Amino acid sequence: MAAVDGVLQFFPQRLRGAWERCGLDFGKIQEIRLRVNQPVKVFCGGEHTLPFRYGEREMEEIFRYLCHDSVYAYEEERKQGYIMIEGGHRIGITGELTTAENGRFIAKYIRYMNIRIAHEQKEIAGKVIKYLYHSREMTPLNTLIISPPGVGKTTLLRDTIRLLSNGTADHQGCNVGVIDERGEIAGAYRGSAMLDCGERTDVITGGDKQQGISILVRTFAPRVIAIDEIGRRADAEAILHAGVSGCRILATVHGGSIEEIRNKTEMAAILDLGLIDRYIVLSMNEKMDRYFEIYDREGNSLCGRSLLQAPA
Repeated sequence: MAAVDGVLQFFPQRLRGAWERCGLDFGKIQEIRLRVNQPVKVFCGGEHTLPFRYGEREMEEIFRYLCHDSVYAYEEERKQGYIMIEGGHRIGITGELTTAENGRFIAKYIRYMNIRIAHEQKEIAGKVIKYLYHSREMTPLNTLIISPPGVGKTTLLRDTIRLLSNGTADHQGCNVGVIDERGEIAGAYRGSAMLDCGERTDVITGGDKQQGISILVRTFAPRVIAIDEIGRRADAEAILHAGVSGCRILATVHGGSIEEIRNKTEMAAILDLGLIDRYIVLSMNEKMDRYFEIYDREGNSLCGRSLLQAPA
């Protein structure tokens, strides 16, 4: 969000003055890290240390404000270590944990927060989308987006979903099912997508990949199923189920190259399935310029390092 209000919305009125004077470009802020009695850290083209900090009282006040003074309404999310707020922003929370049911834990005293700000960028997938279709059949291909943390893989995933769903001048739109476990893809708030994932897209928030894929395959007949951050062994079984059901997969994974993810034991089961037709590798330079490269199933380059940028 470019507007000042985009960041101020996370803080009670009496705490906003310091943010208004900090001089940062709020539209570029990706993360705000709050640690009790420590300087506030902001990731915005690199790490910035702000000249103010919050004590225990302020941390509790910020958390209550984010929960609209209804902390218990967010109890289920808190057991997962985060809450989602309107606009698709995810707030990681921790501190002193206490035992909840089923062996889970919940933060009793919130002393650390990581505010991850959702940024919606449309058309950044415009240069990529043409490589993600079968040249003869004009159907979507199984695609894996590889990216280090913070480079924009979820943003690219979301815009690719939107283009697959809406269609382009050269490709007809299709039904897309999204498994949004943490609410980051669609920016889901109370089950509704806050960010544009397209007109033929159905979103499942929460649950897990296996559950979500089973529900989508049985009841929504998606042409493509989109998943963020695969890597667990259980993900391979879920992806295989989708493939056997005739669905195409669009997924992301943490990594810097195809070689790197191939060397990860937990990814071996997924790659050994032989389902992936396209690899998109993202990177970023010190100026925060983002680039993409595209490879086929065998690792042959289809598109060399190119700038990933939405139209001005």
